[in-house]
This record gives sequence, structure tokens and C-alpha cells, in this order.
Amino acid sequence: MTDARANTLKAYDTIAPLYAEYSSRYRDYLNAVDQLVIDRLAPGTRLLDLGSGDGRRLHKIASHLGLTDVVAVEPSSEMAALCRKTTGFPVHQLFGDELDRLPDTGFAAVTVLWNVFGHMADSAVRLKTLGLLKAKLAPGGYILLDVNNRHNRLAYGLWNVSKRRVLDAVAFDEKRGDVHYQWKIGNESVPSSGHLFTPAEMAGLFQRSGLRVAERLSVNYATGAVSSSPFDGQLFFRLQHA
Repeated sequence: MTDARANTLKAYDTIAPLYAEYSSRYRDYLNAVDQLVIDRLAPGTRLLDLGSGDGRRLHKIASHLGLTDVVAVEPSSEMAALCRKTTGFPVHQLFGDELDRLPDTGFAAVTVLWNVFGHMADSAVRLKTLGLLKAKLAPGGYILLDVNNRHNRLAYGLWNVSKRRVLDAVAFDEKRGDVHYQWKIGNESVPSSGHLFTPAEMAGLFQRSGLRVAERLSVNYATGAVSSSPFDGQLFFRLQHA
């Protein structure tokens, strides 16, 4: 296991008991994305969820739709334990690029929520993961995912995003989207890292993976308001086979 993966697992294992408190700060955004997912899943859908966390959102979505054929994937042992307790679904401790070790296939839908792709090391890992997710889909199946948007003008300001858009268009550098930060919860301060994507960066990943963008929306990180503009929030996608 690489140092980056070990650090990611350590961060999520540490934050697991406090994750409900942490995520409650972003409830408007998370509720909006959950509703987008619920609106796009049919009752009885066979679902694969990558990056299930403590399972509370998966439980909410599954309960709303009466889903029973659900497989969760969560690499953090502490998060996986919470997910099993919360959902009762099988939880596999795997990273996204290890999904070839998961024997289950034929899923009508796959969910990958709250910037799971931003916690992957680089575009090579993201491409491999997208390919493995695509292979898990049943004919006509689709992937629902959201990622942090580097060009989110409501979060970062019109002037900053305008400069970023010009720089990224002239000389794109994937590493420019990498960020390091501290999770501050109660008396805990846990170092973590992630990646902020551009709309064009995601489009390129999907195209190279053989996936088609059937729908793209943005969701305001502060209010949960949904927009069709790729610059008014975090990016939400519905993907199908190209």
C-alpha cells in the first residue's frame, strides 16, 4: 500500500466516530445530491455504492426506494464497520481500482458520492476505476457521481475562477487541483487531502473511459441549489456506456 493510501485510510479511520457531526455541516448540499440520486433510481434497482462512508446516506437512499439488492464498497475499516451496522448490506473493503476483486456484476446503477474520485491518487487511478465501474454495469445501467469543482464561481469567486479557467485552458496541470487541508471536528484536527476537478478534466476522463455524459448539473455547496451551469456548484453527472 502506498503512503498516500495509508494516510487516507488513517484519516477516515480517525474521523469515523465524528463523521456524522462533520457531514451535518454540509446537509443542504448532501440532501440535494441524495434527492438527485433518488429521483434517478427506480424502486428495486440493483445498486453498487463506491465510497459508502458510514452508510447513513446509502441507508437513506435505499430506504426511500425500498432497495434490498445493494453492495457497498468502503476501504476504511472503521467506516466499513459503521456502514455494516447502519445499512445491513454487505460491505467490501476495497479501493476503487481494486473492484476487479469484487465478483458481483450486472448492477443497474452505481453511485460514487461526495468527491470519492478526489481522494484517488491521480488520473491513472481514476481512469482504471471508471473502467472497472463501467464493467460492473448491466446493459443500460448508469453511474451517478459528484465531484468538487475547481471552477465553482459561487465557492471561489468570479475573479478567481476566471483566472483559473484561463490558466487551465492555456496550460492545464492536473496537480494544480490537488489540495491539502485539516478536518476540524470538536477537539480533533485530522490532516487530509483531495482534488478539485475542472469540468473539462472530468469530460476528458469520461471520454477516455468509454463513458457518455447523459446529464450534467451543478449543486451549490452552501445551499444545495441545483443549476445547469457548470460553474455554479459542485459537479453532478449521470454516465452511461458511450
